[in-house]
Amino acid sequence: MANVSGYFSKVFGESPFGDLQDHAKLCLAATEELKTLFPATFDGQWGEVEKSYNRLSELEQQADQIKRKIRTNLPRGLFLPVARADLLDLLGCQDELANTARDIAGRVLGRELQFPAELRDDVLKLVDTTVATCSTSQQIVDRLDELINTAFKGPQARIVVDLIEEVEGLEHETDQLVVRIRRVFQTIEDQYPPVQVIFLYRILDFITELADDAEKVAHRVQLMLAK
Repeated sequence: MANVSGYFSKVFGESPFGDLQDHAKLCLAATEELKTLFPATFDGQWGEVEKSYNRLSELEQQADQIKRKIRTNLPRGLFLPVARADLLDLLGCQDELANTARDIAGRVLGRELQFPAELRDDVLKLVDTTVATCSTSQQIVDRLDELINTAFKGPQARIVVDLIEEVEGLEHETDQLVVRIRRVFQTIEDQYPPVQVIFLYRILDFITELADDAEKVAHRVQLMLAK
């Protein structure tokens, strides 16, 4: 069967799916910078934190350029195998990954926030698991062409369903990690300035939101499968 992007390019104009997948890759790359940024904070390497933040910001800006291109080149009359509103909702969910990652990095850098050493292992595991959630959601988006070519049925759909379940499992794991981190942090928080404590708890909230954003991407594709 002909590639769906080439088919739509010839018959209905440029397909948005290639750009959508490129956007997803950039958003994932932005989240992956957090795996460099947080270890640097524990080591007090704020120059490295700033470099990581700058790389993340550049990736977020590149993703925004593709987002604008998709929105500009997606006329209401274009024939699509999925609803236009669903596609734009998916784009918005993906975009939140890069936005939330930038917000996390910006706050950490701006106030030079550093979690207590006692939390290092759990915080780094939390970041790794959150990024893994984002990575798995990106794998789902990367299979959209195959899903469309098979009319959202068959083995490809089964693979995507399994990936969605994996995203849900990873998101649940991040929730459990945050609960554990909060529990430990509460026992030592009085050793730190109250303002710093407030901001560190807020960073935990943002990381939780990032995992939630990744799950929203997966669920948006799940809704497409159900229609």
